[in-house]
Amino acid sequence: MKYLFSCLLLIISFSLSSQSECDCSRNIEVLDRTVQKLPVTRNTSDLFNYNKALNAANNYSYSGNYSEYDCFQQMSKILVTLNDRHNMMYSEVGYDVKQSDTFYHEFPRFEGDLDSLKMKLEIKTIKDVEGIYTRDGFSIGLYASEENLIVVNLSGGKKVWQKCEIIGLFLKYESGRYLAAIGQFHDKQLVNFPLEIKNGHISKIQFSKPNASPDLSRVVDTETFRYSKSGDITYLRIGSFSGYNPVLKNAENFYKSLKEKPVTKDLILDLRDNGGGGDRNSDILYKYLRKNYKNARLYVLINGNTVSNAEQFALRLQKFKNVTLLGSKTSGTIAYELGKTYDFPCYNFKGFFTFKGDKKYLEYESVGVQPDIILDNSVDWIKQTKEYIAKSK
Repeated sequence: MKYLFSCLLLIISFSLSSQSECDCSRNIEVLDRTVQKLPVTRNTSDLFNYNKALNAANNYSYSGNYSEYDCFQQMSKILVTLNDRHNMMYSEVGYDVKQSDTFYHEFPRFEGDLDSLKMKLEIKTIKDVEGIYTRDGFSIGLYASEENLIVVNLSGGKKVWQKCEIIGLFLKYESGRYLAAIGQFHDKQLVNFPLEIKNGHISKIQFSKPNASPDLSRVVDTETFRYSKSGDITYLRIGSFSGYNPVLKNAENFYKSLKEKPVTKDLILDLRDNGGGGDRNSDILYKYLRKNYKNARLYVLINGNTVSNAEQFALRLQKFKNVTLLGSKTSGTIAYELGKTYDFPCYNFKGFFTFKGDKKYLEYESVGVQPDIILDNSVDWIKQTKEYIAKSK
């Protein structure tokens, strides 16, 4: 037992030593080599911004106390230049809230006067992306640095985050849209994901400005699949097109049950907050709709959290006779398909990158699918859609 314990200490010591001796240039080299093989690189004629970010990352000084954080941010700044929102990175290691040791993730701190920053951010309007956003007693400040936004903890954080700590960056790639490069709010695990800031709301992480109107663009229903009928209007809620069980099996059962339902003149298809998936799920629904609703009036609800295969599905439905898209622009994570996970040599970083794409969707990548009718986020979307149907008859 003593020998086993000594071996374990040796292994742990070697692992920590290897990580402490890490050089971000090793990660950047792997990232560059990986990117050169991605479909987005083949589809991009101008890599000026990519090469600029790559050079900046290689020349960055990682000599401070936050080498893991700085490395993740520099790598994220490389990723955001690529017109492929599926690509992402993350760290396998977070902050164990049950332990008192905060060994791994040290985040930088805001070096100015926090009270002055809060006063500056408090006067920002709803239209400004800068400002103070809150959720469940957690208050964060967003302030601009060039075109990007720095996210700082103003208060709260449930012992995981300290006051003044920099949570991360929102890296701009489109008007109101950013690649988040932040520590997760519950455990500090470094992650990437696209998000949108609109009307005082960051809906992806459910933070809002205190004076923002209610955001009713999201789905309140927790059910992934739902059917209801009111008069001549059928309502279908499809919350996922995942091609894996148990969601796929539940979807198959749900689609099968629709065959027993009456076909109505109007159909509201709710694709809000549908995180995408694959054709082996959505094809079943498409075939059902093509058989039963091709000549009906279809009203498809989309929002900024309608992603990937769900965005593609909304566009596929435009082949039908009478389809109206309502809501707001979709995510713009549409043209590519995720492949395998890549390991980086340092800091427990992993990358999740795409392996194939569909050129017919390239014009929508990073931009999203635009609705025919824009709905008011402060008014219930189902109510607005039914009012639109009534006026259209």
